[in-house]
Amino acid sequence: MENKLKYSCAGEGVFRAAILTLIILVIYSIITTYLPASMKVTSVFYIVITLVSVLYGSVFAAKKAGEKGWLMGIMVAATYMLVLYLVKVCGGGSIAIDTREIIRTALALGIGGLSGMLGINL
Repeated sequence: MENKLKYSCAGEGVFRAAILTLIILVIYSIITTYLPASMKVTSVFYIVITLVSVLYGSVFAAKKAGEKGWLMGIMVAATYMLVLYLVKVCGGGSIAIDTREIIRTALALGIGGLSGMLGINL
């Protein structure tokens, strides 16, 4: 029963990260409707939004779980990145994983582990 509670904390962290991502993407899409944005800006924005969402979800999950924050953060980051990949593929994107996605996933896992440790100590 105790492990099930911890997995639900990670799931709730992923859910909160996804909701934050959707809110920020809606705001960004409204802004880019009226102001032009280059592909470089959009690419950097996607990385930043991914890392901020993972940070938020990992801190929340670790704080709620109360132990093993680094593991909780990595679980949230890995699940979040898997969900993003599945949404991309279902949306008609390529199945291939390129260098950008590997770097973004590595950054997300690192940020997830560190922010999970931060969440325990808050």
